Amino acid sequence: MYELLKTPEFEQWLDEQPLKSQLQIEERLMHIICSGHFGIRKRLTDLVWELKWANGRRVYYAFIAEYNILLLLGGNKNGQSKDITQAKKILAKYAEATS
Repeated sequence: MYELLKTPEFEQWLDEQPLKSQLQIEERLMHIICSGHFGIRKRLTDLVWELKWANGRRVYYAFIAEYNILLLLGGNKNGQSKDITQAKKILAKYAEATS
């Protein structure tokens, strides 16, 4: 249903996560791809959204076309403000590169 595109920043963050966390994140992303089910999510700005986990993990993303999602960055609740600012910068950089 959806196609997920990953920024290098997201890929780097995901690679740094423990294997168990990587599997949990990938499972959640597969639910989005296969059934369009996002689970708990929140709109942060007009463009940036977050997937939320009960343990505080966050994945920031943006819709870039009707069924395309750009995964921007990951983080946790403790660094949420910094992560949101960084996600906005990544999205702006991506938008500039594709225009």
